[in-house]
Amino acid sequence: MKTGIFTRTTLIATIMLGACLTIEPAMASLGNPVTRPVKVVEGHLTITIEPLTGDYQFTDWGMATHVGLVSNSGAGVLNPATGQFLSGTGVIVTANGDLITWAVGAVPNTVVYTGGTGRFEGATGGISITVTSQTLLSVNEDGTVTFLMTYVADGNITY
Repeated sequence: MKTGIFTRTTLIATIMLGACLTIEPAMASLGNPVTRPVKVVEGHLTITIEPLTGDYQFTDWGMATHVGLVSNSGAGVLNPATGQFLSGTGVIVTANGDLITWAVGAVPNTVVYTGGTGRFEGATGGISITVTSQTLLSVNEDGTVTFLMTYVADGNITY
């Protein structure tokens, strides 16, 4: 049977394709994981470092795809000589209040997602970070130093 320029089979296939494209986001929210790109378009990190041990703590905020405006905090150890992050963990609070947990990856300047809450429960994936600027804010009385860093990042998240 012909209906205009479409055959009945073409019309049914088109409707089914449209339904599949509509259902995919809903399926992801039902616990069927999907992988999405993540891009941090603007990140601002205030980090305090103990120069002798490399211990650090930080707070962070930024804007990223799939999570919106975020806040982030964490702690760990970096190599004082090279500035490379050796370890660290933290929690990202997304725009809707869901959490994403993370750890410093094995590759320098990477973060690996280790889980989360809400739609990010069981999140995996990660991002590669590029620091775009670094400014010394203070040398503190306790011997620590505080820096402001800005950065961008790219990667993916599966949830």
